[in-house]
Amino acid sequence: MTITQTLYVLETASCRNMSRAAQRLYVSQSAISQQIARLEEELGYPLFTRTASGLELTQAGESFCRDARPVIDGWQKLCRDYQGGTPKTRRHLRIGVGSRVYSNGLFQELMRFFEERQDVELSLISEAGVDFLKLLRQQSVDLVLDRLPAEDYLLRQTEYMAVPLITERQCVLLPPDDPRAQLKGFRFEELENASMITGLENSAEARWLRDLCLEKGIHLQRVYRIDGIDIGMKMVQSGVGIALGPESFAEYFRLAAVPLVPERRASLQFICPRALLQRREIRELRECLTELCRGKGL
Repeated sequence: MTITQTLYVLETASCRNMSRAAQRLYVSQSAISQQIARLEEELGYPLFTRTASGLELTQAGESFCRDARPVIDGWQKLCRDYQGGTPKTRRHLRIGVGSRVYSNGLFQELMRFFEERQDVELSLISEAGVDFLKLLRQQSVDLVLDRLPAEDYLLRQTEYMAVPLITERQCVLLPPDDPRAQLKGFRFEELENASMITGLENSAEARWLRDLCLEKGIHLQRVYRIDGIDIGMKMVQSGVGIALGPESFAEYFRLAAVPLVPERRASLQFICPRALLQRREIRELRECLTELCRGKGL
């Protein structure tokens, strides 16, 4: 019997569902299932039984959880007291966070992950027109959760690793009452003479728009470069201009999204120097986010 097995049993009993328990513990469902099965084999009796409403504790399982709870509470207190460290001994982690983290609902999961790790001092750098890749090269951040343009040189550098988390179609974002919101697709040529809203000059979004216009020979009437995604999306809502972005922005900012034709896709990526991958908190965060996105079908 191990502390890990005991923790898995208590979390599963609380959730009445192994999949949900796995998400809360940032492990795979198979890991929980295997460990509980091994524990039941060692004990010689089942702890759970399946019902139409989910997993239910057996009578022996209820007794086990009643005795196990104070053990786990004491173990977690011991970890907090002796692993949390002081401000001087905590490890500092700096993360660049792009707007797709918010629109895809990953920010809350990110916060939950670090709430469980009091030994890490966390700094978050929001998008707001920042060139995250430049900060990564300058070692001003440790990792980045953002869109990585396919043409960016980082993909060709062996010292960096980029792991796709969520891939989405790129769309033209419009006010819901714009007549063009009813289109099935938006051709590149239809951006001619449009007023576009994008990030600051060095942001990934601004670089993509610039490269797209050069590739297709498109001339824009006006470009608004905005320091902050919220302001930019409010400008789209008010009809000042249109923007390019992922499908998730439409629901998050209450906009209409018309897919680009031909289709273009972009991914929210976990980007980190390979030299830092052995840091425990970075390795565990990568595993947590990839498992979470896989579980959500993203």
